[in-house]
Amino acid sequence: MSPLNPKKILVIKHGSLGDIIFALEPILAIQKKFNNTVIHLVTEEKFIPFFKKMNMFHQFLIDNRKGFFATLVLINKIVFGKYDLVIDLQNSKRSNLYHFFINTFSKAKINGSRSNAHYRYIIPSQGTESPTQGLLNQLHLLGIEQINPNFSWLENNRDLNFDNKNVVMVIPGVSQSGKYKQWAPSKFKEICSFLETKGFHICLVGTKHDAEATEPILNHCTNIINLIDKSPPDVIYSAACKCKLIISNDTGPGHIAALSNVNTLWLALDNPITKANLSFRKNSHLMLKSSMDDLRVDEVKDSFSNNKLLDKVQ
Repeated sequence: MSPLNPKKILVIKHGSLGDIIFALEPILAIQKKFNNTVIHLVTEEKFIPFFKKMNMFHQFLIDNRKGFFATLVLINKIVFGKYDLVIDLQNSKRSNLYHFFINTFSKAKINGSRSNAHYRYIIPSQGTESPTQGLLNQLHLLGIEQINPNFSWLENNRDLNFDNKNVVMVIPGVSQSGKYKQWAPSKFKEICSFLETKGFHICLVGTKHDAEATEPILNHCTNIINLIDKSPPDVIYSAACKCKLIISNDTGPGHIAALSNVNTLWLALDNPITKANLSFRKNSHLMLKSSMDDLRVDEVKDSFSNNKLLDKVQ
């Protein structure tokens, strides 16, 4: 069976939430190209409910990336899965190990950017392209073309109580490992207070682990739509679609919200990788500094005016 006309495909994608979001458009492009093909997915167990919403994958192989025995079991499943084509969207040292066993014990062809791939995409210097564009370039080697993605499968029909309200989504938290990318909670509080004076409600997104970032806003502002610890990806996306503006640190929930194509103001670090990751999506507006401490509240307010972010939505 030709790898360009496969009967059975394995896609590999795990990583952080941001990594998953960056891969969504390429995954949807795979679905369009091979819509009559059996497609399995290797991913972390925690992401399976999310991927099930796509109604694309026939089976999930769990890779929590922990434990020697669990890794051997997974490799055995991959080798004996009788796949015609393996599409590696993770392109890590770990997935390259899988490639070695696939090449040794099966006839599957591999598309990826690691050394053991048959259809190998050579990644340019970091910051040259976004992760999404890089994966799309990789898939182009298989004749898979870029698409206009439809994320309607992510919509959640729950009542978000946004009717007749001008709402700005604010995402002040970051992961534990991303604290260096976080704008000060006190400054987020000032921005939210300013937005309230302009007649906006604040949709606050995060988890209970973001308490340090969200409590100043909750304690100071009154027009709050509180989605703290009530915002899985489908709720974030659905709420963002109803908002007038999104303000976010460079973090996974922000990337989910940005799928809505609503104007998104990114408060982030100034480096080539960040620029590539944030600038490719429609309606992205970047406020970048070499240190997050250097970003002043007045500069963010000026950005509202200079980019007409609030004028556009009132």
